[in-house]
Amino acid sequence: MDGPNAKPRRLTRFNDFTEGLKLGRTERLTWTGPEGQGEDGVLTYPADYQSGKTYPLTFVIHGGPQAASGTAFNNLNQVLAGRGFFVFSPNYRGSDNAGNAYLRSITGDLGEGPGKDAMLGLEAVKAKVSVDPARILVSGWSYGGYMTTWLLGRYPEVWKAGMAGAAVTDLFDQYAFSDGNQGWRYAFGFTMRDPYDGGEGMKATWAQSPLSHAHKIKAPTLILSMTQDYRVPPTQSFKLYRALKDRGVPVKLTLWNGGGHFPGGPPQRLRQVTRLWTDWLAEHAGLK
Repeated sequence: MDGPNAKPRRLTRFNDFTEGLKLGRTERLTWTGPEGQGEDGVLTYPADYQSGKTYPLTFVIHGGPQAASGTAFNNLNQVLAGRGFFVFSPNYRGSDNAGNAYLRSITGDLGEGPGKDAMLGLEAVKAKVSVDPARILVSGWSYGGYMTTWLLGRYPEVWKAGMAGAAVTDLFDQYAFSDGNQGWRYAFGFTMRDPYDGGEGMKATWAQSPLSHAHKIKAPTLILSMTQDYRVPPTQSFKLYRALKDRGVPVKLTLWNGGGHFPGGPPQRLRQVTRLWTDWLAEHAGLK
């Protein structure tokens, strides 16, 4: 812009290649939360969408949780849309797009409240488009991995399969080993409840850990992590893998060597993550 009141001039055309691709339509979806609050999320349609036709649906849940999903171009969602999925990204309580009160309402209620938000969002999707109830899947990274694992165990009859990336599954490990220890204490209620008090604080910490519901998980689950993740220690992925493996649930664990909270570095690694993630979901949804 030449000045604060000037019309913007486009300088780059970095994403012009997308004009030659068949992309899924993306739109904002709203619904009423469990306490009557207004909530929203993003629904991306299959690239080959035909009105009235039934399609599988997968969640792609944002991390943070202080973040939000919007209608801007999202490469992962579009890859999944290109493979024939509806893709739903709910903005559960804790998201940062609906004011400070909504963001802070996750404090001390990491799983149950946000889980209800996401499931009511699913009902809103099903009321709008034709979703195959036998092919509903769930995935996410970091806190999105937390919510994936929580939903897999809390609502086990819903899911065909899941992908939990760098998932917070055990709040005791998160408290003890994460570089975000202080953030977890203040944001998620550990200042109100000591996880090692031998009483109510310990009970509450376990009750909010997705592993407390792991014994109910039935859906085939892919687990992805870094070996030296400082934000969400991989011990939590190991625990989820063992909990499912020993109970006979189909599960696969893939780790990348190195630090960081996501397998960054060369583009080939990001491509590998995307392929593992989308291939797993597509395979279990019966898609190519």
